[in-house]
Amino acid sequence: MSEFKLPETSADAKPEFTDAASCSAWLRDLPLVNVAPSQNRLLEQLRQLNRYSLPAAERLKVLDALRLPVYFVQTEQIKKLAYKPLPLTRVERGIFGQVAALWQELLIGYQHCLASVTAGKRDSRTALICQRGLDCVASSMFDHCRVYHTIPDNHWLALHGFYRIADESGETATPVADPVRKLEVSCVEVYVRALLFMQADPGEQMQRQSTQIYRWLSQWARLVPVRRPPPENQGMAPLLLDFSAATGAYREADALGRSACAWLDVSEIARKLKRFVVLLRKGESPASLGLGDDCTMPSVEQLLVLLFRLWCEGKNARAQLRRSVSAKAKACSTMVSMHFHISGNKIFRQPGLATQLTRRERDEIATFGHTSTRLDDAFVAAGGYATEDWQLLEESVSGLRIMRPIASAGGRYTHTQLIAVRPADAKNFLVGMVRWISTDEKDDLHVGVRVIPGIPQAVAVRPTGINAKAEKFVPALLCPALPALSSPSSLILAPGWYRPGRVLEVYGERSELMLLSSVIERGSDFERVAIEAAR
Repeated sequence: MSEFKLPETSADAKPEFTDAASCSAWLRDLPLVNVAPSQNRLLEQLRQLNRYSLPAAERLKVLDALRLPVYFVQTEQIKKLAYKPLPLTRVERGIFGQVAALWQELLIGYQHCLASVTAGKRDSRTALICQRGLDCVASSMFDHCRVYHTIPDNHWLALHGFYRIADESGETATPVADPVRKLEVSCVEVYVRALLFMQADPGEQMQRQSTQIYRWLSQWARLVPVRRPPPENQGMAPLLLDFSAATGAYREADALGRSACAWLDVSEIARKLKRFVVLLRKGESPASLGLGDDCTMPSVEQLLVLLFRLWCEGKNARAQLRRSVSAKAKACSTMVSMHFHISGNKIFRQPGLATQLTRRERDEIATFGHTSTRLDDAFVAAGGYATEDWQLLEESVSGLRIMRPIASAGGRYTHTQLIAVRPADAKNFLVGMVRWISTDEKDDLHVGVRVIPGIPQAVAVRPTGINAKAEKFVPALLCPALPALSSPSSLILAPGWYRPGRVLEVYGERSELMLLSSVIERGSDFERVAIEAAR
């Protein structure tokens, strides 16, 4: 009996090739330079092939002939999406849908091959089939992570299923030649690579960090054996595995009813990570340690320390526990809109300038006792100040988890972006930074926000000095000092404003000269700078 849910074969299925020879001939006429049309043709042929009755040995040969072209078009298509903010546009979601569908059809092909091999009588093809199936699932999971999309449950079940069959057949460590990877790779290496990558919190990583981790794991996965049974001594908080669960590795504290049947021995990779950090701190270059020419300090050291915590120690508990809630919230994502709402819905104008009433305004005061706001309202409507409707799902003193349905209008977001959020029961907006981001199976947008301490104030800033007399004020946000949280007074500014020792004129309730003393943090669209009174 098949361990996978496979499509039934049909007499209506008519693939353009039915053996390896005819497949190779078909591929010679496939114009891979036209990536999108070639991807569509590969997808359609795999769909036909998966519903066509074919001997397992021949099917495996056909799939191996298709594998290089499939991986090529998938790589090229996902490049179009990898650095896009979320949510993806309708066209971009269509591209990703095709990528996900092609991985799924290739996976079904390998499941067909494995289903035809009688359980308990696995032959020499078992290691090859399982390695190919595992690499297909791992590649699909990586592409889901590159667009920060939730991993479907069937991916986890397929990943565990292929590995378990290889394990029962004694084939987990058998080296398999892999033309795509250009080396020999065993089933356990592919399995561990996928598990550790997902354990590295890819939703919180920037694209560059995710790519680095995935590249490192192609070398490091062999250092992490999968052992049975789970260890009795759990001093290093082992990563446990439940082959029947639609989740990855977990720790005992997060078991939630799962029953462990195996575990990842991370002792050797822990020693390797420690060694890397020690050598980097002694002045060794990342390239000399084999970490890559594109790795730079101190970011590579910070990433290695993070991986050690996640893989070898377990996540540190949150400083403040989050509580689940279900409430509405408003949010905005540009400095102009944040300034407008935090200031009490006041349109930004140059401060300190006397304003002469127009004839229209004098007539309105004479007639109504005040000026009309209809023109300001129209300006607000056209100026991008509208807030977005979100759902608040979790909150703590230092963070929020919010969700915006795909049907709700709003901007697009990326890691480390500035965002202002006001829960329905709150008077003030909180300002924070996007820490992690993802879309779910319905394409709803989920965002984790790390809140910047304090209630922000809307201010105006401009440079000072001889050459800055003609400079105009621009909107900024002032965060007051909170000694209890060791948080100094700071300004949230557009990128590029900070220079050591620079003095700005800050206009809030009054004009003050403030010295920029240090950068606290930088995001994709802002920098937060510590300030002190200029002398």
